[in-house]
Amino acid sequence: MVATTHRRWLLLPVRRLPSRQPMKTPVCIPIPTRNRARLPRCHLSRSSDPTPTSEAQATDSLRVAFACGGAGGHVYAAFALAEEVQASLPGSRSLFLGAPAPSLESATAASSSYPFAPVPPCLPRALLAAALHLYHFRPHVLVATGGPPALPSCLAALLLGLPFVIQDQDAGPAPATRLLAPLSRRVFLAFNAPVRLLPKRKCAVYGNPVRMSIRNRRMSKAAAMARFFPRAGLVEAEGMEVVLVLAGTVGSPQINVAVLNMYYEMLSRRKNRYIIWQTGPEDFCEMESLVRAHRRLFLTPFLHEMDMTYAATDVVVSRAGSVACTEILVTGKPAILVSYITSSYLLCNSICFLFMYL
Repeated sequence: MVATTHRRWLLLPVRRLPSRQPMKTPVCIPIPTRNRARLPRCHLSRSSDPTPTSEAQATDSLRVAFACGGAGGHVYAAFALAEEVQASLPGSRSLFLGAPAPSLESATAASSSYPFAPVPPCLPRALLAAALHLYHFRPHVLVATGGPPALPSCLAALLLGLPFVIQDQDAGPAPATRLLAPLSRRVFLAFNAPVRLLPKRKCAVYGNPVRMSIRNRRMSKAAAMARFFPRAGLVEAEGMEVVLVLAGTVGSPQINVAVLNMYYEMLSRRKNRYIIWQTGPEDFCEMESLVRAHRRLFLTPFLHEMDMTYAATDVVVSRAGSVACTEILVTGKPAILVSYITSSYLLCNSICFLFMYL
């Protein structure tokens, strides 16, 4: 009997067959060894099989889950990372975990055609919902970019034995980042300042991700102006001064009140000056009732097409959010950053970006 490395052989006695000549030699029945369970393989490394089947491609495709919510910086950082993953690995799949609709993350996922799974605000229910979503999706890694859904999603990943990483956008780490950093695989930061408050061996400073539409914008100022001010026309578009006011995703009462007191004078002094004013959803109704209608003023609760907005803008007045500051740096627009003494992370963001400008 020839030995083999692929099969085990078992000798079994066989009864006489209904034939004239009895079988005297034993019958060798091959029993295949039990194969190991095939684990999903990441496509970041080349496969040894040059012609994988479609089933293997579906099994081996990279699956990434993103947990984000709350402020626009958390949400847009996650979607910027998802765009990079999709561009690098077209066969990859992404799932977003966030607050139920209506929310910024659910609306952004719907417009970007990414699958979205709601996570309720209550912590026990959020933990259960996140665990069920992760169990069915089976991601290779969970990326938490901040917000209320990030904490229960990371805890659910720990219970399921899934690796997770953290991406913190601000100059001061969030309390959830400090809590989850020792349990994460890696903590990606935008600045060097938070490293001293976190486990150094897990920290990596890479900056903040920016959406491809903002980095690769090709629209002219005249075409972008026509989107916000259709009555202005395309004549003398390059001579127009456009001021962009960003009061944040939720809204900043201090910025909105300051602009309310000076917007009419700003428009009256210069006939070629235009204002794009994002108030935030919470302050929009109040500001709309107090602002006079003006053909050179565009008032909106939120701006989704930021690539078009930056193309039309000359000067930015913005709350010192980390992702907003990063987008301003990428676009190269002159800006006035507004921070508050009571908000330490906004003050740290503005100071760090000031040194980056210098």
